Amino acid sequence: MTTYLNSINPIMASHISKTDFLAYMQCPTHFWLRKNKPEEVEKIPLSDFEKQIVEQGIEVEQWARKLYPSGTLVTSREVQAVEDTKNLLDAETKVIFQATFEADGLYAMVDILEWDEENSYWIVNEVKGTTSKEVKKEIHYQDACFQKILLEKADMPVGKVQLIELNKEFAKDGEIDPIDLLIKSDITEEMGNMEQDILLHIENAKKVMQNDKPPLCECIYKARNHHCPVFAYCHPHVPDYSVHDICRIGSSPKKLQEMIDNDWLSITDIPKEYELSSTQQPQVHVTNTNDVIIHEDKIREELQRIEYPIYFLDYETYPAAIPVFDGCYPFQQVPFQYSLHTLHEPEGELVHTEYLQTKDDNPMKPLAEKLRADIGDTGTVIVWNKKFEGKCNEDLANFVPELAEFLHGVNNRFYDLMEIFSKQHYVHKDFKGSSSIKAVLPVLVPDLSYTDLVVSDGGMACSVWKQMMFDGLSEQEQKNIAANLLEYCKLDTIAMVEIWRALQLI
Repeated sequence: MTTYLNSINPIMASHISKTDFLAYMQCPTHFWLRKNKPEEVEKIPLSDFEKQIVEQGIEVEQWARKLYPSGTLVTSREVQAVEDTKNLLDAETKVIFQATFEADGLYAMVDILEWDEENSYWIVNEVKGTTSKEVKKEIHYQDACFQKILLEKADMPVGKVQLIELNKEFAKDGEIDPIDLLIKSDITEEMGNMEQDILLHIENAKKVMQNDKPPLCECIYKARNHHCPVFAYCHPHVPDYSVHDICRIGSSPKKLQEMIDNDWLSITDIPKEYELSSTQQPQVHVTNTNDVIIHEDKIREELQRIEYPIYFLDYETYPAAIPVFDGCYPFQQVPFQYSLHTLHEPEGELVHTEYLQTKDDNPMKPLAEKLRADIGDTGTVIVWNKKFEGKCNEDLANFVPELAEFLHGVNNRFYDLMEIFSKQHYVHKDFKGSSSIKAVLPVLVPDLSYTDLVVSDGGMACSVWKQMMFDGLSEQEQKNIAANLLEYCKLDTIAMVEIWRALQLI
């Protein structure tokens, strides 16, 4: 399981690790800096999301080891780990966790190395914190193939390569059996198909590593969400908000290349007559002119669909890789909290109700029951991103079938306030191409802000709720977290209320 940490292994600096190699496959410049200026890479902190991915991956790997109760874990690192692995092999150990090898300038740890007695070969098991239903990512194959090549260079006969992933069909029911939780996929054939290409990439990576200067970071020709971690270091002249942030620019690679080649880095550099798509043009126009695009008729038409009483609903969820609660599946977005603002009539009082699970059992039934008490049978339910909130309700309906009709009815009454902005009925330069509530709120309701909150985003809410529930905190610490969670989720729904009110004035 590859963790993509930014820390660099000092002893193996002369070797290419599998993490190094995957960095090379994403961006050779990132790879060169890892090997030649590791201090620059180490300055880049992991995001909360990246930390969560690492933690989940470690947890899945620990469960995968339970499939092999006789396995032995290599606890050392670097050169010592290589030596300890050799000793285990000499002792004819059949299953080794974190078996570590180096050969021909390559270095890697194998999640689970398994001896197949019948066929007299080794099986490389690569553990991934993904699910069996997800489309297999190319990076997973590259990772596994690198290991296979290295082991063969170390005179280890590899006859099979497998991915071990979470079973998406698994639902927790009491004690978890790792055999039910995890699924093995034989990817040996895929390894054979790509091995020659990976060998060529490895040789090229060795050459890049030896160069005095890094290659050009080609990420400048990619949209923002595909930039490597060292993009800002490699391209300090590119502004934080640039042509890379234009809506769907990743789907227009030729257009982006033309912009970069013409040195149009800021959106304001783009000539007025330059041809853009109908979704890109509004964003570029408002950035260049300071105009605000407001399609009043379309906004009014949208708002006329909303019926009283009006409910403004927001969930916070916990997507555990390994299900914590009975009835849940891997990475299920389990709602543990909601905030609801209700307006029964145009001049009526705005009423706030909420729910937060503070007991360490499944929150889905009590949350759904409280929601049933708080939401009536008529009126519009306003959300921000109905796809997410709707999936939460579908899962709640499956878990609490006696409330399924109500929950499906709530979905049918959804109005997604975000769509006014995602459909570009309202476009402002300070949205910076985003339709997230955190982009829209400062423009339409500048008096409201997330900046002073202790919990300021959904990822943080998920993280601190987990701490409150499972980390053995003191009663006072739990109370503090609960108060911060309630304040954050309440702001999400009052933000929707005030954005809706601002739109009403158009």
